[in-house]
Amino acid sequence: MIPRFAAALVLSLCVLPASAARTRFKVLRIADLAAALKSATPPVVYDVNVESTREHVGVIPGARLLSSSSKYDAAKELPADKNIPLVFYCANEMCTASHAAAEKAMAAGYADVSVMVDGIYGWKKAGRPCAALVAPARPLAPKAVSALVKDEGALIVDVREGEERHEVVAGARWIPMSRVKDDKAWADFTAGLPKDKTIVFYCAAGVRAKRAAVKLSAQGFKTAYFEGPDQWKAEGLPVEKGPAAD
Repeated sequence: MIPRFAAALVLSLCVLPASAARTRFKVLRIADLAAALKSATPPVVYDVNVESTREHVGVIPGARLLSSSSKYDAAKELPADKNIPLVFYCANEMCTASHAAAEKAMAAGYADVSVMVDGIYGWKKAGRPCAALVAPARPLAPKAVSALVKDEGALIVDVREGEERHEVVAGARWIPMSRVKDDKAWADFTAGLPKDKTIVFYCAAGVRAKRAAVKLSAQGFKTAYFEGPDQWKAEGLPVEKGPAAD
């Protein structure tokens, strides 16, 4: 008769836990990623850091900014071709946000997924280049916005809901905040915005405008915001009758 402990050992060897059977992402070090980026088929690199880390340290040149480590939309934020090599990184070796992002990519069917475990701090410490982010969304006085429109062709965007639009800034485009929060509506709207111009948002008090500006800034646009038509008028700038006034 096989002793109980021996039988248990046999069973433990035969029945592997699901986590052990699951294929994990590949692990890259700094030199591995640097070499891959110079290869004939460079990977698409994703930065999974929070905004404060990105602003403080920068990002690997050419890296795309992932919206979240585990809640991002793979269909919209990752390449359509699931055979393209992907590399994720976050802050350092202690950070696991890149692990979560990589696992989500594998669950979505991507075949070649890696994590550069040294992170952006290791990359920078090794003397590798880091790129600064586009300047974050900033508040501007209406007269400064007006000057940007005149001198640089900046675009103004109203994010109030339709029933709020009793007065509007002349020439402003419109996307209500309810549609800013809708991924498809937002993607359709931003597809028509020029990346070489500053995009300036306004609402009624500046809160929603700032949120929209920050969201667009994360996509690589230069953005700013101001409170709204009341602030615009207070600086002696003209407004027009809006559709909600009828």
